[in-house]
Amino acid sequence: MTTVIRACLIALALSATSVAAQAQAPQAPTSAPQPKESVARYHGTVEARDAESVRIRRPDGETVTVLMNVKTRLFIATAGRLRDIKPESYVSIVSVPGPDGKPKPIKVAIYSPSERGFEAGTKPWDAAPDARLTAGWIGGLSLDAPREVELVYEGGSKTFTIPPGTPTAQIAPGEKALLVPGADVVVLARKDAEGVVNADLVAVGRSGTEPTL
Repeated sequence: MTTVIRACLIALALSATSVAAQAQAPQAPTSAPQPKESVARYHGTVEARDAESVRIRRPDGETVTVLMNVKTRLFIATAGRLRDIKPESYVSIVSVPGPDGKPKPIKVAIYSPSERGFEAGTKPWDAAPDARLTAGWIGGLSLDAPREVELVYEGGSKTFTIPPGTPTAQIAPGEKALLVPGADVVVLARKDAEGVVNADLVAVGRSGTEPTL
């Protein structure tokens, strides 16, 4: 990749990051802030669903019922390939520490234009021990295998070398009708003081695709 192309990609990524940050910037609070409920990640398969909730079975056999409301975001995950990553893409990568000390990608998600900006940045993620989720715009991209990808977000960037065969999915807006028994799901939810689990986001895999979040 030439220096000029890489510089242009970084400039575009930083510009997109700035626009997204401005669009998502909260207004000044009118009252004292309330303690935030922590977000938990639930992964499993759908057992049942009605208009307002979905019951999922986790890998350890435990079941959890998650409530959905008008603010719950629904994603569909369809099969993706590493070569689907383009200079204009918005991507998230779940990584774990590799034997060489560098982050090793274990899951890749490529987002539709309407979902760009989702979870921008880097943070701990409980998809695996010591895992992190990093999401951002493409700042650098190699075409040869293994693909090297630089993700740029407000305040920083990270570069990953993605091994061939790393699970990859395309993420786009979904709907409740996709939550059929047996479907693979990832839910980001908050448990309130009464123990009720309320979903912020539900990502459902289609045709056997794993939601790579």
